[in-house]
Amino acid sequence: MLLAALGAAAVAATAGAVEGWRHSPDFPNGVSGYWGMVATRMPTGSPVYVKPDCSDPHDSDPHKAGGPIPQGFVPVRVIECRDSADEPGTVTQHETRDPKAVRALLTAYRTTHVREYISSEMFCAAYADSDPAIVFVDVHGVAIAPAAPRDTCDHVVTAVRTAVENGQWTVTSFVTAH
Repeated sequence: MLLAALGAAAVAATAGAVEGWRHSPDFPNGVSGYWGMVATRMPTGSPVYVKPDCSDPHDSDPHKAGGPIPQGFVPVRVIECRDSADEPGTVTQHETRDPKAVRALLTAYRTTHVREYISSEMFCAAYADSDPAIVFVDVHGVAIAPAAPRDTCDHVVTAVRTAVENGQWTVTSFVTAH
């Protein structure tokens, strides 16, 4: 499924991280050198609908993943699929139904502004990070795999990474990938 591929890509992408300078496209009107709120790059396009589980980890192309979370979509649980480090070829499904954790994840995915140091040139770690392998599921079983908002350096915003790391995850199944 899409989620396992995204998880593997995230590990591979961050393994060779290097640093570098790049021009900031959000550089506002020639004013440089202060901390301020910068608009995030929100996902565009259509929502990506997926299966509400980790049953087929190779079912989709990870490059088509992500779109915004539709307005009015109210998730009641969130699923994360992780490749098992202990058993290659096995995907572990983690899930949270805790309303507070689901709300924190939803809020993080709707982050529109982040606090950043604003300068004409930004010092950015030069690596690509993939969206977390997350699926939001509503009460009707409709599941979407959203893209995360990105900061000026084009990295997943800290709010998303923190919400995923701090989620109240319960292991609900193991899937063998063929």
